[in-house]
Amino acid sequence: MLKRIAMLKRIACFTFLSGMLVTPALAVDQDIVVDNFESYADTAALLAAWPSSDPLRPDNATRLIPGDTIGDDDGAFYGGTNLTKFAQFCGSANDATGIGNCDLAGSSGVAGGGTVNLRDLPMQIAPSATQNVVLSVDIGDDAFSSNKRLSVGLRSAAPAENIIELGFFNNPAHFSYRGVLFPGTSIFPATGGWGQFGDTTIEDPLDPALDSPLEVGRGFHRYKAVISTTGVTFTLDLYADSKTNDPLDPVPGVGPDGVDAMDVTGLITGPNGFDQIRFGIPSANPSSGGTVIAAAFAAFDNISLRLVDIGGAAPGDFDGDGDADGRDFLAWQRGESPMPYTAADLAEWQDAYTPGPLSALAVPEPTSAGLMLLALSSLLAIKRR
Repeated sequence: MLKRIAMLKRIACFTFLSGMLVTPALAVDQDIVVDNFESYADTAALLAAWPSSDPLRPDNATRLIPGDTIGDDDGAFYGGTNLTKFAQFCGSANDATGIGNCDLAGSSGVAGGGTVNLRDLPMQIAPSATQNVVLSVDIGDDAFSSNKRLSVGLRSAAPAENIIELGFFNNPAHFSYRGVLFPGTSIFPATGGWGQFGDTTIEDPLDPALDSPLEVGRGFHRYKAVISTTGVTFTLDLYADSKTNDPLDPVPGVGPDGVDAMDVTGLITGPNGFDQIRFGIPSANPSSGGTVIAAAFAAFDNISLRLVDIGGAAPGDFDGDGDADGRDFLAWQRGESPMPYTAADLAEWQDAYTPGPLSALAVPEPTSAGLMLLALSSLLAIKRR
């Protein structure tokens, strides 16, 4: 009987140890949707991955712009600041001529209107005590008009709630963001949850000399929403250069490290989290550019939706969004980090700072290593007995 018990202990311990040895290390962060549009051969492939919300308008006034290193195609339309593939969308309202709705002679013959390109997420996601939800996108502005309604959105589709939108909206004005149908706290209720990055009442507004497209000029601008259990932080980085640009001379890539605008809100995600991402017009509100084609277009690139581990953040990642950049310096400086940091931690940011995203891989935790040693010790002890 004693021999049988000893054998059972040996088997159980060996099984436990083997399981720990063969379990692969998991990435700290998880990519939910990461799309730079480079994998699509043509517009049809793009629309297969991001289908129209209206089956009667399958082309959806969306097309793939190839981009090149010369700048002689539609990339130059956005200032030549993005020379790789991206998606271009027309959000103008329909009109009788077929021009104002940016009819691109697609398969339906009817494009634009109240449609979006959307994708259901592979899983329902929400912020937690250990992970933030981080949405980021580069949106190209031709700078011809402030009368646009074009954005990237994240939401719970059914029921419709926890709606976040980043992009252009002409009420209050252009560089905008939205948080609506969240439980409890509301932001900008007078405008349906829309805020403007140039609003002087927010945490860190755009400089008045850089709050309109004519002042900023053409380019791709990076919008980001970091969604935690305590709120949502919205940021705008003009030219996606991780710099706070000089309003007197707004040259891309020139200026101190940081972002151009930030708003820290108290939006708390409701129980349904998020299950759909989209780009196009926000919440069935098309632009009103009429027959002025230039007033209706925007471009979308580098759409990223990730779960970012707070505890496993990279050195210098003070805002918990998975990278070390100018936004982290602002979070550290203002004491807005989700983690407690001191002045001594600034050296980590200076060492780790890079304009691109940092990848973070998990390493075995001390507790796991201790369990492995304990299991090995038990197995050896049983063998000795």
